[in-house]
Formats: sequence, structure tokens, C-alpha cells
Amino acid sequence: MKRSKRFAIVAAVAAVAAAVALTGCSSDDGSKDAPASDANATATLNSAADAAAALTGAKVVLDIQGSLQGVNASKVEADVATKPKVAAEGTATLKMGDKSSSAPFVYVDDHMYANIDDKGYIDYGDGRSIYDVSKILDAEKGVPFILRNITGAKEDGSETIDGVETTKITGTVAAKDLSGLTGASPEAKGLESDIPVTVWVTKDGKNNVARVLAEPAEGASMTINLSEWGKTVDAKKPADVKSPSAKPTTAPKSGEPTRQPVG
Repeated sequence: MKRSKRFAIVAAVAAVAAAVALTGCSSDDGSKDAPASDANATATLNSAADAAAALTGAKVVLDIQGSLQGVNASKVEADVATKPKVAAEGTATLKMGDKSSSAPFVYVDDHMYANIDDKGYIDYGDGRSIYDVSKILDAEKGVPFILRNITGAKEDGSETIDGVETTKITGTVAAKDLSGLTGASPEAKGLESDIPVTVWVTKDGKNNVARVLAEPAEGASMTINLSEWGKTVDAKKPADVKSPSAKPTTAPKSGEPTRQPVG
């Protein structure tokens, strides 16, 4: 065999070996590296997460456009306290069939009491059937957690929100990490993707979160506006809480409640 031919074969073998070595160094599950985050954006998000986790109270306005499985409210506007226990008082706009209903609610002692269609306050347990307000500022599942898990974070200019100048930051977050706010089970199918998210952080040195915008599903968005950071909230259980009756023997018509309050 001629020397030039042997050299070509050796070179080819070396190239194959190098390719195998490179393949072995890559991820076995085929996952791609997460996009790099800007250092300044990451620092701002971490400071904002610390500020949100330390909040004792705030005004929260949650607005949902489109349909999210597991969320029956299209809007929640409430004063939310985090310490010594989570408490909230406000109004939820509920989707009931082809109509909407505005319901005042109070969340105290891990129970949500709501007055839907002026039928009287009923105990809705943990409130998940309406919206679990206890998760919004939760350090393990809510806004602080989301901020710490954003990848590919980039600063995208400044914006004024409700008269407050903010830094706008874009990035993505794993759908399963957003499940605490969307109400979806972290093990549900379809939560393997990354979700676009935008955060606005105040530029007053306090690094408070003014707004979080995510798009958890196609054609659906979730916006959380925070203001009055550190607000004192004094929510109390309604004086007259009615007990729900037994489930009806026949299926209710669209938009009708599944239970009627009784005295």
C-alpha cells in the first residue's frame, strides 16, 4: 500500500474517532445548552426575587387572556399578605360557561371564601377551583421562584409602569417551573417546553417586581402586576359563611353553579 493511501486511511479513522469522542461529550438526552444570560439581567432578577420573597404584602392584579387549563378566573385583583400567614382580600372574575361573574373573596387560614353571583359566601377550600392566590408570592412556586429560574435573560430597555420607571428583562422559563402560577400539575404532559417570559423591575434601588408576563400556552397569556409593595393587609373571615348543599342529582346547565348555598 502506498504511503499516501495509508495516510488517508489513518486520517479518516482519526476523524471518525474524533467525531465519536465529540458525540460522547454531548448530552445523551439530546438536550441543548440553555442560552446564556446577561450578567446584569441575572443580577437584577436575583435582587428582584429577593425583594419579592421578602414582601409582607402587596397589591396584586392577575390578568389572563385566552384559556389556561386549570384556571377558572380570567382576572384576580387583591391585596395579598404573606406574613405571618398568607391572607388576601379582593375580587375574582370567573368564567362560568359563556358568561363572566365577578366574585368578592377572602382568603384566610388556608381557606378561600367567595360570594359568587351574590349568593352568599361559601367556603371553597384552598381556592384552587377559583385561583390559588397563596402561590403568587410563594418563594418556592410563585414569582420569586420564576425570577430565579429564567434563562437567556436579557435587558430590553426601560418602561414606565403606573408611573414607576422599570427595567424590562426578557427570557424563558421551563413550563413546569411556571406550573405554580398556572395551576397545572408539574407532571402534566406538555410541560417540557420553555415559555417566553418578560419581567419589569423597578429602577428605584428597591428592585421590586412591577410586572411579570408569560405565555404558558398558544393563544394564552398571564400578566401579574404588583404594586403597593409592603402593604398591610387585614383580611378576616366573612361573618356569614354558608354551607354548600349536596351535589345536584342532574347535571346543571352551562353557567349554573354546581352547588347552591344553604343557610
